Amino acid sequence: ALREALGGGGTGKGAVAAGRGAAAALKELEKQQKLRSTRAQRDALDRALVDLAGLYRDVLTVQTGARVGLFHVDREADVRRLARSMAPEGTLVRIEAILHARAALELNVKQLVAMEAMTVVLRSGRPT
Repeated sequence: ALREALGGGGTGKGAVAAGRGAAAALKELEKQQKLRSTRAQRDALDRALVDLAGLYRDVLTVQTGARVGLFHVDREADVRRLARSMAPEGTLVRIEAILHARAALELNVKQLVAMEAMTVVLRSGRPT
């Protein structure tokens, strides 16, 4: 329907030129849609990473006894469990890994590569 609206598939004088113009316009629309989709995926992943960094910030808050509120009050039990399971240094390493993954994504590193590298550090608590 869009191709026809742009003059594609027509017959008569100028139909060939209109068809080429329509093809170019469709190709540009597809390219822009793909860019928007990629950006939306990257933005969603970034929001998740910010949320994860906030969780580890809460863990560090509990570990250090800081007198500030938790970002994730709904996950307080998980935060306290994590705080008991690792040293503050390990928490900092994990936060750094999350921030590094965010930076890598901004540099257009493949999402899977960035997430795998981060996950290795999150599991081990040791920088790579």
